[in-house]
Amino acid sequence: MQEEKHIFKEEKNLEKLRTENLNAWFSSLQILKNINISIKKNTLTAIIGPSGCGKTTLLRCFNRLHELTPGARIEGKVFLEDLNIYDNNLDPVLIRRRIGMVFQRPNLFYNMNIYENVISGYILNKRKISKEELDNIVEKSLRLAGIWDEVKDRLKNHPSELSGGQQQRVCIARALAVEPEVLLMDEPTSALDPISTYKIEDTIKTLKDHVTIIIVTHNMQQAARISDEIIFMYMGEVIEVGRTSEIFTNPKKKLTEDYITGRFG
Repeated sequence: MQEEKHIFKEEKNLEKLRTENLNAWFSSLQILKNINISIKKNTLTAIIGPSGCGKTTLLRCFNRLHELTPGARIEGKVFLEDLNIYDNNLDPVLIRRRIGMVFQRPNLFYNMNIYENVISGYILNKRKISKEELDNIVEKSLRLAGIWDEVKDRLKNHPSELSGGQQQRVCIARALAVEPEVLLMDEPTSALDPISTYKIEDTIKTLKDHVTIIIVTHNMQQAARISDEIIFMYMGEVIEVGRTSEIFTNPKKKLTEDYITGRFG
């Protein structure tokens, strides 16, 4: 489809993303402190921890969104495979194409229909692609997001006609349309009902065969259900990293155990 790196890869358990001594601030307030973690390719990693511990900031550092906040700055490195994404010679927009993001609430463009929303990355970047190719991208992305059958006859409709859960899955399709290598998700089901949450989780679990996923969640049950790896954070630091099954059954740190068992604080 394009000559760039695509999401459809078969390699397993190879390092996709890593940080080296990553620190982040909002003005004089330090949010992240010496973060050193590694994310495996084609896995689903959940970042957990109490409110205000730096989970969303860490997520936003992974695709250079943190720096868009006035007064924000970082020190350290974030590598996408062997590429330091904070290299001064790199265009952050190109990084965000390779590392996509889905936010807490659906943020569709309401001046576009469903079809246009999915291909908005191509529209906004004025990329010249045939109508047939665009049709294929839309269908492929919506199928991956698990919503093609629900919207295939309504592609020209306004997104406001969709439910909140449907809108969020269209947001996922939009992120997938430009074929990212990593997909960041910031509490993507927190505003949804249980049925919509289940559909989103089902979608997320199937997507890790195609793209590396990192999700921030406050929902311990959700983290246990869908993730392969857990990163537990507290007060801007990474306290423990491990396989989900190990973190939930035999955590190495007492702080981790207290948090996941509800005895925290």
